[in-house]
Amino acid sequence: MDPRPVPSPPGGPPVSNASVLLQNDAGAYLLHLRDNLPGIWEPGSWALPGGGREPADRSLAETARRELREETGLDLAALEPFAVETATGIDGSPVLIQVFFPLFKSVS
Repeated sequence: MDPRPVPSPPGGPPVSNASVLLQNDAGAYLLHLRDNLPGIWEPGSWALPGGGREPADRSLAETARRELREETGLDLAALEPFAVETATGIDGSPVLIQVFFPLFKSVS
């Protein structure tokens, strides 16, 4: 897990959400269908596994790992920051999401 803090843009909203970009050997990406419930962010849409940082999360990488476990059952030891994307929150405000990708060690 990468303990480095993710910087927030000056004057912008903090990066407080994380997701994981997973691709299989065939080139397909793992997405999950969000619950179609009133009051949740982007209900009924396809999304990367991820979510908001909770007080117990020590870093956004830990948020990403926790959300990945909760939503897929996968537990990845190492994640690397990939990009920060901007989504639109329920109230129309920008929401910054740190996207991570897994680091797999090659076997010699």
